[in-house]
Amino acid sequence: LNIDSNLSTMKKTILSILVLFIALASSAQQKKPVTVKINTPSVQCEMCKEKIEEYLMYEEGVTKVLVDYKQKKTTVTYLTDRTNLDNIKTAIANTGYDAEEVKAAADAYDKLPKCCKKPAK
Repeated sequence: LNIDSNLSTMKKTILSILVLFIALASSAQQKKPVTVKINTPSVQCEMCKEKIEEYLMYEEGVTKVLVDYKQKKTTVTYLTDRTNLDNIKTAIANTGYDAEEVKAAADAYDKLPKCCKKPAK
């Protein structure tokens, strides 16, 4: 009877250690989110802000987006194991806005409302 009790306790201890090891291994694989500020010089108004924020939330790995159209900056928090800065800039460009060196996609820019287009010089 005492041997069975010790064996049962040992099995529970081994199982607990195994569960802990699996939990630690899976959490080690997840990378911490990174926050970056991207110059978005062509954003003009609240509609631009809403469009970019909504669109980027569909980008895999993006966890938070905040567009400041007055400062012409977009702050993005993302998971580096799911996406990268180039993908995010491309996603912004695909909505019709410049993202630093990545120029707005012409077809997307053409579809923007007049208030969201760059002022004529």
